[in-house]
Amino acid sequence: MELVSLAVSILALAAAVAAALKIRKLEFCPEVVGGDVILPRPGAAARVRLLLPLHFCNAGHAGGVIEWVALRVTPEGDADHPVLLSPVAEVDMQRFIHARRRLSEDCMEAFTGFALDARRSVSRFVLFDVAERARAAPLALQEGRYYFELFVKASNANQPKLEASFAHVLESKHLADYRDDLAVYLIDYNMTLPGARRALADSEWMPRAQNRGQTPSSSATAIV
Repeated sequence: MELVSLAVSILALAAAVAAALKIRKLEFCPEVVGGDVILPRPGAAARVRLLLPLHFCNAGHAGGVIEWVALRVTPEGDADHPVLLSPVAEVDMQRFIHARRRLSEDCMEAFTGFALDARRSVSRFVLFDVAERARAAPLALQEGRYYFELFVKASNANQPKLEASFAHVLESKHLADYRDDLAVYLIDYNMTLPGARRALADSEWMPRAQNRGQTPSSSATAIV
């Protein structure tokens, strides 16, 4: 009798799990893949801004809206002073590259929420700046490791969700090149989702010659 009860319980659990998975497939199920960070050429700008290539995908069979994103940056050894950044623009990467990787009004437009249809994906290049710039101190760069956390608020949730976390190391050469008005690329080769890599590569934004000799599974940096 106990074995029968156990078998019935297992079958009921399996049915509940299958039903939950089926319901989830019918819902809006957004995911975000990211890990690369670009420091555009600073030019005359007095503040540091971060450009992130992000790949948004919807695994569900219902559409929804990506309402907003946010980025939290924490220097290693200074966990009590994270910096919150908000999206200030979406960047047209072709125009950005034609402008020799310098930000200009011609390659930027306001970042707004956008619809993501069922079983679809889209790549966006989002420029982040310090939130509440009038009151907050600008993002300061120095040698060391930085931790990045990407939060996304979608229409299927009441609260934002941590979608990606990654880290990069800024070396003295990166800072020197940035001060010399060069763009700095921090590439996360641990981002392994093939579809995301293909979609981002289609925009031809990644540096080429500087990546020779890098192993695909390692975290590396490149300068252009």
